[in-house]
Amino acid sequence: MAVDARERFVGPMPVELFFSNFVPQAPNTRPTAAITFAHSAASQNPNEFASIATLVDALFPCLLAFLIDSINRGYRDMSEPEVHQYYSLYIGKPYYKPDIAIYSGTDRNGQWTCPSNPPPEWRAIDLWIENKKKGSDVFRDLEQMETANQDLKGHIRWTEGACQVSGQLIAYTSAIHRSPFRIFSFSVVLFGNTGRLLRWDRSGVIYTEPFNWSTQPDTFFEFLWRLNFLSEKRGYDTTVTSVADDEAEAALSKLRTYQGLENVAKADLHKFLVRDDHTLNGQIKYFIAPSAVWDSEALFGRSTFGYIAYDPETTNLVYLKDFWRTDCDGIQKEGDVYRELHDAQVSNIAKLGLGGDVPLLPECGRTDCPAVQRTMSQQFVKGYDWCPGHPRVDPYVHYRLVLETLGSPLYTFNSTRELCKVIRDAITAHTGAYERVGILHRDVSAGNILIAEDGSGILIEWYPSKKVVKDGSGKQRQHSRTGTWQFMSIARLRNPSMSPHEVSDDLDSFFWVLLYMVVKCRSVGKIDLSQEMQNVFDQSDDDDGIRQGDLGPVIVEFLVETPCRDIIEELRSLFDNLYRHVQPFANTIPRVQSRIKYKRDQDKSVQDALKKLRSSEEVLSIINKHLDSTGSWDDGNLYKVKFRPDPATSRNRRKRKAEDDGRDFNERRRGRFPPSSTRPSQSRDMLQRHPIFIRICQW
Repeated sequence: MAVDARERFVGPMPVELFFSNFVPQAPNTRPTAAITFAHSAASQNPNEFASIATLVDALFPCLLAFLIDSINRGYRDMSEPEVHQYYSLYIGKPYYKPDIAIYSGTDRNGQWTCPSNPPPEWRAIDLWIENKKKGSDVFRDLEQMETANQDLKGHIRWTEGACQVSGQLIAYTSAIHRSPFRIFSFSVVLFGNTGRLLRWDRSGVIYTEPFNWSTQPDTFFEFLWRLNFLSEKRGYDTTVTSVADDEAEAALSKLRTYQGLENVAKADLHKFLVRDDHTLNGQIKYFIAPSAVWDSEALFGRSTFGYIAYDPETTNLVYLKDFWRTDCDGIQKEGDVYRELHDAQVSNIAKLGLGGDVPLLPECGRTDCPAVQRTMSQQFVKGYDWCPGHPRVDPYVHYRLVLETLGSPLYTFNSTRELCKVIRDAITAHTGAYERVGILHRDVSAGNILIAEDGSGILIEWYPSKKVVKDGSGKQRQHSRTGTWQFMSIARLRNPSMSPHEVSDDLDSFFWVLLYMVVKCRSVGKIDLSQEMQNVFDQSDDDDGIRQGDLGPVIVEFLVETPCRDIIEELRSLFDNLYRHVQPFANTIPRVQSRIKYKRDQDKSVQDALKKLRSSEEVLSIINKHLDSTGSWDDGNLYKVKFRPDPATSRNRRKRKAEDDGRDFNERRRGRFPPSSTRPSQSRDMLQRHPIFIRICQW
């Protein structure tokens, strides 16, 4: 977590500026009498630290009713499933818990009251405080960062202890933001007698300069006092509200007909406001949904949540997608992409309902130009002397989209014939979007292909798509590109900055989706291939950051006895030719590039593959040829390898953020990870772990 977020830290912001921007002056003057600390800054004794609880009555008369010492009290033992439910951070160790957790007496709707000894429900925490020993501050000194200047690769110290602490802080905040109704959150970190205030959103985290909270606690007290009066500005999304009894009864009767939601209860329901940007005055509708059926678990970035929702107007079930879109020039809103595809009559895509930015407040949604929920971290990256270096913090806007077409996950296919048909239909949608509208999907994955009620395939998740610029005038739109790790093409894994995303990259991803689903769900002999799949599709090397593992052809040949096996082999051969003479790692030395180019130009098989993969015609021809054949498609009994609870959605699936800034591999790698002394030693040859070798040459 610390490595992935190394460039998300913005600071050190002056405390006064932090107050004026995020926690404005309270309407009442802070009381000063009888407020003292009985805590020694040099001590880590939880009993001494728990004395902060004596300040509750004085500082929190309005909203914050409970301050829980989560070291000694307020937590009970939890089973592993409960830990995953509350935290989703179970990593083979006891679940994470902050030293101090401040709870509200009620939630933003006044629905419930925290008991005097509440369980660690992160959704109820308004603020958490972490206490670390003196000298453990994870942030670099401002003077040191100013000296580093252009060579600065992040604001975090790259010691083993600093990486662990910063990763722990991110883990806490990730747990809080797993509740999908948070726009931002605050926290406080104490390092001995100094402390820092932090504000987290989907762009990054803003941290303050250090202040001495032990000898001069006014800064700490004032922050807590102002936080007490923030109301909705404490980070809650007020466009999500509770559900009335009559609404809940109608919604439950319909939602319980959906597979997996048979036991949903009224307490699980929330009402979501969705505003349609396409209508003149912004149409407003409310949809009722239980907990998300899947989410990306990511703190920073799009942070997508998906819901099966009930439409009170039509009484139908719909799919509600809640995420944070990148607010950069040239990036279309996903709703606009769907409208463009529908206007061009592109087949095999979902039907769009509503789509628009989420208003800042419910009453803002009915105005022509409403204030919307935006991240703020990016506003303080440039133009401030106190923020050296170049933090990479993209702006995001909260967005909701409703699709009226519901489909089943790809892993629910009934035969390899149906699987091939569904993937063919998804490729057809991809082809129509590219040829008719000039749009590339750029995130083909098993989770983004659905099976419709009539058995056809649907390609969804068009947000990462991009308009094709054929004259080469296109420019980089954001700091990184995102694709689903397990299915990214070899070219994108190898070095995304060497060439733009092309049709062949998406077609390569379709191939890996087919292979993944066959090996995952089609084992005649009930062989457990979970470890092999983990090695090929999920594991990566700490240095090269790409997938590793070996899944040979014998495995596929044994598992698949239908014509699907021939489809896989013909596609493998096609992509094998595409990557001939390509070195395992990107090398920008001109003479090396010239030699590789010469070999590829002279190789007819390479040129033939390049020509065939400029469009999807050849891939569709291969699939259709075998679908139309008279060969046997008798699959027998399907057996699924169970190495994760939800194999085809984005849950638990790592997103590859491929930097695309013109730097070569070694330039991008330098500074990305902690010093080599903090990394585990590498015992195998890096060359052998490259996907070009382990996924192509090993066949």
